[in-house]
Amino acid sequence: MDYPSNGKEKPEKAILNAAIEAARIGGEVLLTHLNRVQLYAVEQKGEFDYATEVDHASEKAIIEYIHARFPEHRILAEEGGELDGAGIYRWVIDPLDGTTNYIHGVRIFGVSIAVMRGDIPVVGVVHDPVRGETFSAAMGHGAYLNGAPIEVSRHEKMNECLLATGFPFRCKELIDPYLESFKRFFRQARDIRRMGSASIDLAYLAAGRFDGFWELRLSRWDIAAGVLLVREAGGEVSGFLPGEDFWQTGNIVASNGRIHELLVNELNDIFAGKL
Repeated sequence: MDYPSNGKEKPEKAILNAAIEAARIGGEVLLTHLNRVQLYAVEQKGEFDYATEVDHASEKAIIEYIHARFPEHRILAEEGGELDGAGIYRWVIDPLDGTTNYIHGVRIFGVSIAVMRGDIPVVGVVHDPVRGETFSAAMGHGAYLNGAPIEVSRHEKMNECLLATGFPFRCKELIDPYLESFKRFFRQARDIRRMGSASIDLAYLAAGRFDGFWELRLSRWDIAAGVLLVREAGGEVSGFLPGEDFWQTGNIVASNGRIHELLVNELNDIFAGKL
């Protein structure tokens, strides 16, 4: 059990444990089909945005598990959309984050599950089925990897930092300012990685593997679990611009906190008036 005991029962305890199990159930579906994904139809949801039969199968298994335990909870799922409920909790599910990787046999993908009250994530789980890594967090209780506590890195100098990013495939009209941001950070940082799965990027940041991350126009299911992981691991998350609500825009910058001001200042300088 990844949730630390403090002697008091809280509803998020049962929710977190269920989210961990649901993510692992979805991950089993992904692994089962991984070696024959080329046989399945690929659905184009938008330009350069895809889903497979496996996305739907993973999501179905996750939702069935959640509904059996919390029938009153609301659900927002990437493929199935919004499912109404009467409770205060809303599950936000990405059954396969890294679909393009998955389609091409690149084994960097995961299942991302968050539970939110309003715009506040109170439970977050990112599960990497290939590596058997489950990152989890509950608000106010820290972040964990397979039950062991994790925290963000302590790097303060950019030349010590490994950054992560995602290419803006949903908004290619912003490729020029994006490439300017890449160029500026590449000149300052130790190196930059592009994993192809935002939830994995954020989980790695929470675990201290990455020091900073930025990406444009992400969806709530891409980031909800990762945002909580980063914050509970001691990191910081914001939009690109002052006062920007990243839940609405999807423009997100996350860091270990120590380099956050530098990242945001550069992004604000580049993207002001362009977003």
